[in-house]
Amino acid sequence: MKNGAAQPPIFVLGSQRSGTTMLRLMLNNHPNLAIPHESAFITIYFRRLGEYGDLACSANARRLLADIARHPLVQRGKLIADQEAVLARPIRDYRSFVDAIFGCYAETEGKHRWGDKTPFYTADIDIIRTIFPDAKIVHLVRDGRDVVLSQKSIEWMSGNLPKLVLDWQWKTTIAHKVGAMLGHDFLEIRYEDLVCGPEEVLRRICSFLGEAYDPAMLNYSDRARAVVPGESLKWHRNSVRPPDPTQLQKWKRHLSRAERVVFEQLAGETLDLFGYEREHLAPTMASRALKVYYTLLRRN
Repeated sequence: MKNGAAQPPIFVLGSQRSGTTMLRLMLNNHPNLAIPHESAFITIYFRRLGEYGDLACSANARRLLADIARHPLVQRGKLIADQEAVLARPIRDYRSFVDAIFGCYAETEGKHRWGDKTPFYTADIDIIRTIFPDAKIVHLVRDGRDVVLSQKSIEWMSGNLPKLVLDWQWKTTIAHKVGAMLGHDFLEIRYEDLVCGPEEVLRRICSFLGEAYDPAMLNYSDRARAVVPGESLKWHRNSVRPPDPTQLQKWKRHLSRAERVVFEQLAGETLDLFGYEREHLAPTMASRALKVYYTLLRRN
C-alpha cells in the first residue's frame, strides 16, 4: 500500500437520499478509511478564497480555518477537533489546507486515508476535481422515484414534486456526464446493487480505490449510531441498519399513479439512462391537475 499522504482523497457523491450515508458508513468501517459526516464547506469557501488571500501566510490560513470551524455541519460532525494541529501541517494552498483538516481527522481516527460524503458537492463535481485533480469519485445512483419519495418526508426539503424530480435528474446526470470524462478516477454504482449484493459492490469499490477489501465494512451497522451525529439520526434510521432489499422500490406502493406519471414525464429519459424500469403510464386528469397544483399553488 502507498504511503497515506500520497493516496488521493475519496469523494462519495449522489443526490440527497440516495444512500450515500449508508455507503459512507460502510467505507468508514474500513481500517484505512476515515469518512466523516458531511463537511459542506469545501466548495463554499473555494468560491470565497479571494476574501482570505495567500493561504501560505499563516494568519490567512488561521482566519479561514476559524470561519470554517464555525460551519454548522463541520461542528455537527466534529471535523475540526484541534485547530492548532491543522495549522501545524504544511499549508501552501487550498488543497493542502483542506487536506490538513481531513488529515488531522483521519489521524485522530487512527486511519491513513480520508474521504468525504457530501451530497451538495454532486453538482460541483467539477470544482472538486479542480481542487483535487487526482480524487477518486464514487457516484451512487438510486431510482429517482424512491429518492423523491424519501425527500418528501424531510421537513426541510422542497414540497414541490417537480422540483425534487428535476433536482435528482440534474445532479445524477451532471455527475454521470462529468464522470464519463474522468475515466479511471470515477466509479458509478447503483444503490439497489449495493443493497442486494453489498460484498460484491464493496469489493468493486475497494479495487477502484486501490484498497484491500475488508469484511468489517459489512458490519458497519454495529457501530453506525456512534459515528452518525445524534441530530442527524432521525433522518438516517435506515442508513444505520443492515441493507434491507425489502425497502427497495417503495415508490411502487407509496407514490400515487399521478405522481408516477409526472415523474416519468419529467425524467423518464434519466430513468432509461441508469437502467431503471419505466411504466409508460398515460397522463390522466389527476396527473394534469397535479402539475397545475405544483405550478400555481405549491411552488416551494
